[in-house]
Amino acid sequence: MIERFHLAFRAGLINRFGEIPTASKLAIEFNLRNFQSKPVSRESARKWINGQSIPETARLKTLIGWLNLDAAFIYSTTITEKESISVGIESDQDRAKVEAYGLRKIEGLAQAALNFVSPLTAILNTDGVIILVNSAWRSAAMLYPKLKGGSLGCEGVNYLAVCEKAMGSGSIEANKVARAIRAVNADYSKIFTSQYPCHSNGDKRWFEVKVSAYKHFNDVCCVVTHMPITEATFKKKN
Repeated sequence: MIERFHLAFRAGLINRFGEIPTASKLAIEFNLRNFQSKPVSRESARKWINGQSIPETARLKTLIGWLNLDAAFIYSTTITEKESISVGIESDQDRAKVEAYGLRKIEGLAQAALNFVSPLTAILNTDGVIILVNSAWRSAAMLYPKLKGGSLGCEGVNYLAVCEKAMGSGSIEANKVARAIRAVNADYSKIFTSQYPCHSNGDKRWFEVKVSAYKHFNDVCCVVTHMPITEATFKKKN
């Protein structure tokens, strides 16, 4: 569980701060929101950041609520391989079981890696349908229910169609993303990046969207990421 917490926690921190904050800053920000347990020390915050410990239940609940962490991912249980057990392959059925187990391990590793990378990341198939998202993307969709079937929907949502049909505020940028998705699907050596504002509730926020693709055998998958750049934007202007 500590590994899953570490991955989700760091993704949540980047999504909140745009970077991994110092242990001192994390402790201060956390204690301002922590009403269910004693204040956390800088050393404890450092251990959370480095993946050396996991918070007690009350503190973990505070972190999940504050950073919009994917609780289902953190508390999920996965099959782990025990080195002391050897599997004898004596039939096609046994071989199929071992292959299926290996595939589940690979899928679990891929999901863990995706959760660790930059926030708000989704992988689309050639039709533009989301086939996998990381914990930051899922948390954003859970935080804003209207987005579940819209611009930040999770698995099964046709992200390409949503961007192409977008109207009103933000539609110009959404249409650009749609054209970029089609472009990288046609030529997966291309990379598209663009910066855009996403202001809400009086907060001024900016993001950078990146669209790229990769080919695996005969399949092409499109990767869409949204990186918060608010702090960097303000620093540049000042």
